[in-house]
Amino acid sequence: MLLVLAGTAIAPRAMAQSTMQMDPTAAMPSSAPAPKAGQPCVLLFGQGRNFDPAEPAANRRWDEANGAFNLAAREPLVAAGLPVVNLMLPVAATDVPRNLQGVLAEVQRRGCAKVLETAIFADDQQGLLIARLRVYPVLGLLGPQAAGSQVRIGAVAYTQQKEYALDARVMERVNPSRLGRVMAQEALPSLAPGADRR
Repeated sequence: MLLVLAGTAIAPRAMAQSTMQMDPTAAMPSSAPAPKAGQPCVLLFGQGRNFDPAEPAANRRWDEANGAFNLAAREPLVAAGLPVVNLMLPVAATDVPRNLQGVLAEVQRRGCAKVLETAIFADDQQGLLIARLRVYPVLGLLGPQAAGSQVRIGAVAYTQQKEYALDARVMERVNPSRLGRVMAQEALPSLAPGADRR
């Protein structure tokens, strides 16, 4: 039997693994224009966490669900006047250190002050479908910098997570695009300048 995520069929077996896997060389092209000078952007980074090398079709459907979630999360940010750069990586990407380097390179190239991470994934052990947003500050990019200092991504400053039972009826009703818009709207205060300062 196949489960359906907003019109996307996903085999239950393909939802069993929950390992973060990324590869910046496999990033989908950004649909955002380069931000204006002096106006820090938000890097809207998205990727699922379920990868099964034996299930390429299921992997593709997870990528589609995460792509819809990420692109919809962009809408409230742009409407609020935030410069946004989208970066999507497929679930099949596996080299986490290399992926982090790619994210950091994109942050530096674009001049982003925050990273908003989006993910829809299954936690088979808990029997949950999880939709999650996390906001991270980018450190060492703006303001005076010590010699030899490196740009880095700081600790999580904001987390929003919605959980659903991992069953066919719930999966049929979950809509990644609607979730992305609603959750990003709720996350907007965490993206304001200085929101992550303690």
